[in-house]
Amino acid sequence: MNILGLFRRQIQVARVSGIPVRIDYRWFLVFALSAWVIAVSFREGTTMTQFVRLEAGAAWAAGVLTTFALFLSIFGHELSHALLARAEGIESDEIVLHPFGGLTRLRREPDNPRAEFRIAIAGPSASFMIGLLSFAGFYVSQLAGWDALGAGLTIIGFWNFIIAASNLLPGYPLDGGRVLRAFLWKRTGQLEDATRVAGRGGQLIGGALGVFGVWFYWRAGDPFMGLWLVVVGLFLFDAARSVTRRRGQLRTAGDAMTAAVAVEPDSTVGHFVDHVLTLHRQEAFAVARAGRLHGILTLKDLKALPRERWHQTRVREVMRPVSEELFVPPTAPLARAERLLNENGAGALAVVDDAGQLVGLLLRGRIKRREKVRA
Repeated sequence: MNILGLFRRQIQVARVSGIPVRIDYRWFLVFALSAWVIAVSFREGTTMTQFVRLEAGAAWAAGVLTTFALFLSIFGHELSHALLARAEGIESDEIVLHPFGGLTRLRREPDNPRAEFRIAIAGPSASFMIGLLSFAGFYVSQLAGWDALGAGLTIIGFWNFIIAASNLLPGYPLDGGRVLRAFLWKRTGQLEDATRVAGRGGQLIGGALGVFGVWFYWRAGDPFMGLWLVVVGLFLFDAARSVTRRRGQLRTAGDAMTAAVAVEPDSTVGHFVDHVLTLHRQEAFAVARAGRLHGILTLKDLKALPRERWHQTRVREVMRPVSEELFVPPTAPLARAERLLNENGAGALAVVDDAGQLVGLLLRGRIKRREKVRA
């Protein structure tokens, strides 16, 4: 059963910092349901709304505005992921708001555990800060006598703290699973193993939520909340199982490689910067002529070359010449390839077939599947 397949119908509603923002069409149903629940709360004066009682029209207005603010804060959570990813040199394909919250699709994996940690923790940090600001606004509203505004801010603050805490659970695709993966990646140096452990953690959490949903329905007699917990649990379980299965299918360098962007060894650095680097934002490139590998060109090495020399210097003068630690055959075990990526200092590995032809490239942190989902 592919639960993720339920969330493919989307509409684009905005573009923020160049990133498309889309909404799953089922989101509108959840928005309406949330607005109704909050409106009833304002009508009846529950504990969450600080015993504020509003007339029907005002209660509905408060429900809609509070729900909009809640989803806007979820967008802020996702945007923080995207902006921190951009700071690490990773662009985002889109931000999607769906019935269970939101997600950010990154174009590739982070390059190192530090980047993975920073991007992962950005979302919960943003939610926590929104929660603090909401409660600060609540106290100001109380002093000013704006009870309805204070009640709405209480709801927003409470749910942002819940979002921050629940996202820190240690399982994929939650942010806590990304933090766990960053820790394991740094400790072991094995991205694949770290991803597998985080994915299994997500499966355990998803399964536990499903079981808890059934128990909640049985003990509390609340079919809505029980069903909601079960569906969220299935969503998490399916997402975690998918990434675990996908990573398990990558066994060799040939499985994980991407198409190589080759640079001519006799082209100038200026030509490379103007015509290649502007189209392909990556940290290293294969240098080849007629399919034969000559070396690896890294942006790290280019930084030492003064800009005024770019149009006089050939790529072959600044590239790393071919050596055993810079290439592997397609049949090389992925574990060996990842070890070389972490040790060769270039952060890149050419994949060369038995005939000596360049057939692909591996970049540290970019293992074939470029679409990365962050909840």
